Formats: sequence, C-alpha cells, structure tokens
Amino acid sequence: MAWLGAVAWVLVTAWGICGPAEGSGGMVAATLFTDGLPRSWAAGIAGVLALVTGAALVELARMLGHVQADALFSTAVTRHFRRFACLLTIAAVLRLVLPPVATLLSAWRPGGHVSVQLVFSGDDVFAVLLAAVFFFVARLFDEAARLEDDQRSIV
Repeated sequence: MAWLGAVAWVLVTAWGICGPAEGSGGMVAATLFTDGLPRSWAAGIAGVLALVTGAALVELARMLGHVQADALFSTAVTRHFRRFACLLTIAAVLRLVLPPVATLLSAWRPGGHVSVQLVFSGDDVFAVLLAAVFFFVARLFDEAARLEDDQRSIV
C-alpha cells in the first residue's frame, strides 16, 4: 500500500500540474491550486513536494518490507524509518517555507518597495510537528533495537 501511495502521490500531482487550470476540469480532475502564485511557481513547488513525499513513502514501504516476526526492530527497519521521518519532515518544512519564499521572489522588483502578506496555515505547522514526532518514534525504535540485541546476546 505504501508503494501504491508513493506512485499515486506523484502521478496525481503530475496530473494536477499538467492538467487544466483551476475550475476547468471534467468529471474527474486533479487541480493545481496556485494560492495566488504564478502557475509555473506553484507547479514547481508541487513537483518538489510530490517527489520528497513520494520518496518518504518509498522509505516507509522499504521499512515495512524488512519487518519480520523475529526481528521487529532490526537496523534495516530503524534506518528506513529514520529516512522516512527525515523526508517527511523535509516535505513538511518545504510546504511551510517554499510558498512564502516564492511569493517574496515573485513580488520583488529591483529598486521598488515590496509589500507582501505572508500567511501560514495551521495545518502546515501541524504537519511539521507531526513529522517531528516521527523522529522521536524513530529514536524509540533505535533504543528498542539496542535492547533487543542486548537481550539476544544475554540469552
């Protein structure tokens, strides 16, 4: 399911980028919402986010592929989970930072006065916090792996 999610995430984003403009879709459409940015900027941001999020889901799929009944917290499992948490955090931070940076860059004029209102969604901040929680879970997995190794070496 994680592999399917990774592929679907990238394909739907590509469909939204290559598809028609907002509101001109057919019965089923993937629409790229630009939030006031030029379409090319919004498409670039959406593409970067789709690739990073897709990579995170691939790491999750790889992690799940290494889970075994006798080695729940193997080094491969914890390594892939750490990568998943890292990529998910990067995607959340990029989602928070890239739109305001793009807004500033698109409004900047040499020698002119720039006035831009930056708005951050609570959902975006929550996504960063949730991704940070995954780092703590990854650290718990590392500790569980260490304890599991210690237990096996004693027995």
